Amino acid sequence: MGNYSKIKKGIYCAALLLVFGCTSEPEVEVPEHVKDLDNLTVYSTDPQPARKIQLEREQTFGSREEILVGRMGDIAVDSSGRVFIADVQNQSIHVFHPDGRFITQLGREGRGPSEFGFIKSLQIRKNRLYVYDFNQYKVSVFTLDTLAGDQTILLAQNRGKYRALDRAYPSIDQLYVRNNNTYLAKFKSDSSKTNKIWQNFEIKGLFYLLDSTGKIASEKLLDLKVATGTNVGTSSSSAILGYHVEDFFGNALPVLSSDNGIYLAEPDLFLIKAYSPNGVYEHAFYYPHKKISLTRKSAIEAEVPDIYIKSMQSMDLPQTWPVLTEMKIDDQDRLWIATTVENMNVYEWWVLDATDGSLLARFTWPRDKPIEAVKDGKLYTRETKEETGLEEIVRYNVEIIENK
Repeated sequence: MGNYSKIKKGIYCAALLLVFGCTSEPEVEVPEHVKDLDNLTVYSTDPQPARKIQLEREQTFGSREEILVGRMGDIAVDSSGRVFIADVQNQSIHVFHPDGRFITQLGREGRGPSEFGFIKSLQIRKNRLYVYDFNQYKVSVFTLDTLAGDQTILLAQNRGKYRALDRAYPSIDQLYVRNNNTYLAKFKSDSSKTNKIWQNFEIKGLFYLLDSTGKIASEKLLDLKVATGTNVGTSSSSAILGYHVEDFFGNALPVLSSDNGIYLAEPDLFLIKAYSPNGVYEHAFYYPHKKISLTRKSAIEAEVPDIYIKSMQSMDLPQTWPVLTEMKIDDQDRLWIATTVENMNVYEWWVLDATDGSLLARFTWPRDKPIEAVKDGKLYTRETKEETGLEEIVRYNVEIIENK
């Protein structure tokens, strides 16, 4: 996965010289549990990118006279620039030409072929669109040439053979399509949940490989904390509901490269770990990053929903905001990572070379225009039209140029 400086246990100080050279630059503080990682690259506190990002707005995709898109879910973009938008209100997929024209609608609500209970994700690999239905634990596959339904794959039907999965829960929270028509499934489990209101609990992710028929084909690859849940009271004083307040606690952020490599970031540090397609740890890279205090004032500035702000005094909250809030990987295997900065109206996005973690470019972008995908030199965001209040997908041309 490219050349990178190696930091082995017991020779950490010597390895820093490999990264920074013999300069007077202050030593970077690295948490003890990060120092223990093999093959770790540590970058400087304030790296300066050699390039910059220029974005030019090009096209919008969404409701038209001939089609009304309900509540937008996930999106996908094929190699020709067609945009596929999941409508989770109507459980269908709207397909748009690269120039914004509506083409057709795929699927509908139901339990049959090309019908959906809840569309969780859309992914495109080679010449196929994969639609993951969270409610029915199935994948519907469409051929991009004809946009016809090709097959339906039921997932993890053999889960009873795996002790950690032999109950109705954990469920498949996320499904990642690999480049060989197999899958990486993340099962989510919160078995450590307690019965005390406002107490936090650990949500774990159990990663398994699934074969092309949807059957589990491996022992557990990864077992890690993916989020923090909180027990909250409901309208009934005796009822307790476990809920993940993503705004305050963040998520673990996995992505798959074009060769099925796994990259994993956790919210509390700017630390990216790289794993082989079979879940074997390979290397990691770390950037020291300033943590931003989590306060009621900053929560209001970040436009966190009022229901969470009103409950902040009752919750056991972290002292700081998540360092990393989102991670995408583009078709060139570059990592696009959103970081929290003092201006709560924006995120600072870093573009990294996934092979060694080196910084390619950096730019700020509004929080209320989340980046959904980057592909073929185009960036796709989710934005709200002021005049109608309707969401739309907006495509920008991306130019990465040298800093002068």
